[in-house]
Amino acid sequence: MTITAASPDSKASPALRKRFLKAFEADDYAMLRTLCEELKGCTDMLPAHVCITLGLPRGSTYGTAAKTIVAF
Repeated sequence: MTITAASPDSKASPALRKRFLKAFEADDYAMLRTLCEELKGCTDMLPAHVCITLGLPRGSTYGTAAKTIVAF
């Protein structure tokens, strides 16, 4: 199975976003950091609960979350 990384200002595959959410909910930081590299340019909107947990405004993108997580 191939999961395509999001190029700058793009949409990520549903599989990639699902893996991110699964790693986020499992507190799997090693997997999150790997996935964040692939999601930095993603413009898909995050679920509200992820925005709240990361302290991001509702409507933030996976790309914003990726940059925030990598900055920790």
